[in-house]
Amino acid sequence: MVANKDLLKQYLKFSENIKRLRKERNLTQEDLAELADLSISYIKQIESCKDFKNISLTTMLKLSKALDTSISSLFKN
Repeated sequence: MVANKDLLKQYLKFSENIKRLRKERNLTQEDLAELADLSISYIKQIESCKDFKNISLTTMLKLSKALDTSISSLFKN
């Protein structure tokens, strides 16, 4: 079983990578939201990491495609 602190650690890494990759690609949060077909507020929630959310596989796929990267790279250190 995965402990909550392990999930939070992975979520934090995911959040940091989304923000870093977005900035490396010179995208605004609005740009990323449009490319991933997600709301701007959802992108902000993910990047701010204020509230731990269960992110669906569909959302991860949308984000990885929009950022032109693999899902696994969104969780790398």
